Amino acid sequence: MAFNYFENTVLVDDWLVSFDKVPQAADKENVVRRVTKRWEEVKSDVDGLGGLKLQKPDFQSVADTLIKSGSHAVMFELVLSKTEFRLDLLVGNVTMKVGATRLPSDLEDYRSFLGTLNGWSTSGRDIVPDGAFKDFNAKNPKKPTEYKDYDEMVKKSKTDEAAFRTWAKTNATAKKAFADIDKTAKAKPNDPARVAAMKAINASLKDYYKSF
Repeated sequence: MAFNYFENTVLVDDWLVSFDKVPQAADKENVVRRVTKRWEEVKSDVDGLGGLKLQKPDFQSVADTLIKSGSHAVMFELVLSKTEFRLDLLVGNVTMKVGATRLPSDLEDYRSFLGTLNGWSTSGRDIVPDGAFKDFNAKNPKKPTEYKDYDEMVKKSKTDEAAFRTWAKTNATAKKAFADIDKTAKAKPNDPARVAAMKAINASLKDYYKSF
């Protein structure tokens, strides 16, 4: 089943390394020290999150880039795109990818992935907000357990049968099939009307599974 990937970008204030003034060449050692220290904090926060694999930056290069950029801050940004989840290090107008993982292509694996990020998210680092995760689940409901026929569904799960009934309200053919099922509920299994109703509801059950 195709689904739409959720995208978001979060610049985490807690991970900012800011200097009172633009660092000069003489400040390089201090830049390396402070950025390295902050990197260890960031690494502790996100290493392995959702499968994220981090790559230690070249701190000497980061310091040189900061000094040349005329900027006074180094920032870390989480990016969730349609293809990957990554951590970027921003220095002036230069972006360095310092961690990434590919996204699952299976819906349920992706749902679990989003759930992990949602559980990790807090104010200021809300990469998958509660509302966004709830909306994704509403638009991409879990595929129900498949039964060989309606009779097996009724016997094994009233909850699944109720969900099937709810879906049927949006499908004219299934809605009529349920009306016939309810109308012949007390009929004998071999009653022609009941047989026809069961045939129709089983056909609608297949349509229900195909809708996911």
